[in-house]
Amino acid sequence: MIRLIATDMDGTLLDENSKLPKDFFSTLEKLNEKNIRFVVASGRPYHTLYENFKPHSDELYFICDNGAYIVEPGKDPIISIIDKNTVNDIVRACEDMPNTAVILCGVKNTYHKACSEEIKKEIDKYYIKKTLVSDLIDIDDDIFKVTICDFNGSKEHSYKALNPLFGKEYKVVVSGAVWIDINNKNINKGDAIKRLQEDLDISYDETMAFGDFYNDVEMLQSAHYSFVMENANDDMKQYGNYIAKKNTENGVIKAIEEYVL
Repeated sequence: MIRLIATDMDGTLLDENSKLPKDFFSTLEKLNEKNIRFVVASGRPYHTLYENFKPHSDELYFICDNGAYIVEPGKDPIISIIDKNTVNDIVRACEDMPNTAVILCGVKNTYHKACSEEIKKEIDKYYIKKTLVSDLIDIDDDIFKVTICDFNGSKEHSYKALNPLFGKEYKVVVSGAVWIDINNKNINKGDAIKRLQEDLDISYDETMAFGDFYNDVEMLQSAHYSFVMENANDDMKQYGNYIAKKNTENGVIKAIEEYVL
């Protein structure tokens, strides 16, 4: 019996217009009636996700920023802070990269410098609470994720530059076509799912997960009912025990209806 369902957002639960399926909240009510926990697992920050799921946000579990910020209903968030010197080193390593912007995700706020309108528009899709600063060095906040918006292509450009520098001691992951995320080494969606499984006494065999990109791999590996979206890159399909229909075809809800409801 499935007791916990976790899903990624972009390219997975959300449609091509970054909207929730129209029948999402009615599906959530049916899951709540069965006491099935629903987990939103995303690279997006908590403030944005909370807005995305109003008025039901307080009923949900949130794995935010790829696992660096975890929120369970009625509890204080669990946050994994990155060493300040490392944050500064990452910022400096990105200074000469063209067509990129560095975003620092902190406990108090999110920070980035002035950038092109194209990049700003992309940042605005995901970050609704943020501050524009002139310098990202020694920001007065505890930073739990560094993300790079790279319009040259994250996998082929910034990942190849940053992973050799930081990948040994930190988690460097391609989280979208133009996005790279850097967290502490043990931080990923899968470890966050395992934490929730332990807290809720839910097993691997009782867990369902949906994902489409490389930052979803560990989450998919933490669930027996692991669904990779049909629209995912072909090299992602190996990480799922099942394939869900495309996000543009309401694949997450259809799989929940078939396997759970």
